Amino acid sequence: MLNMMFLMIPYGAVIAYSSILAQEKNLSPWLPYFYITLVVGMLLSKLSTQRMIDAGRHRVLVFASLVILILTMASYLFLNSGVHLLLAGFFFGLGYGILQPLFQSFVTGTTPAPQRGVANATYMLSYDVGIGIGSLLMGCLQEVTGLPVGFAMTAVFYVVGGVLYGAWVDRYYRKLHLA
Repeated sequence: MLNMMFLMIPYGAVIAYSSILAQEKNLSPWLPYFYITLVVGMLLSKLSTQRMIDAGRHRVLVFASLVILILTMASYLFLNSGVHLLLAGFFFGLGYGILQPLFQSFVTGTTPAPQRGVANATYMLSYDVGIGIGSLLMGCLQEVTGLPVGFAMTAVFYVVGGVLYGAWVDRYYRKLHLA
């Protein structure tokens, strides 16, 4: 739960403040297409990575998605065009389209059947908590740094999530899943 919570903080920031950023950058006409490209990225990544998830290639997928997401958030520093906004949406969706089913498989792969309902509810709670923190944090950051820098700064939470994954989640999953 803690790992996914950190990974959802930037998601909360982007979902809550993309429209304000688009207004600031005079990109409001592009905003509906931002969300469409985000969904297309999620869909494509979910369809294309499922075999790798089933084959147990979790570590590669987690770190690949984190690299995609870190680079996407850093790119907000230079966001000035509608095409860039659409690409950011696509890659943002691509990264989350990998992470979300992957971490869901961690939950179902390590929890005994009678406890999966509670485990899934706890996992989904991490989404809500992370999104809430991200929205609140971006509200504070935008006042101090502005939205582009604030978005880029949220990439730190991907680094924290990557460290948590590498230090604990991956070992825990392998121990329970392979046992």
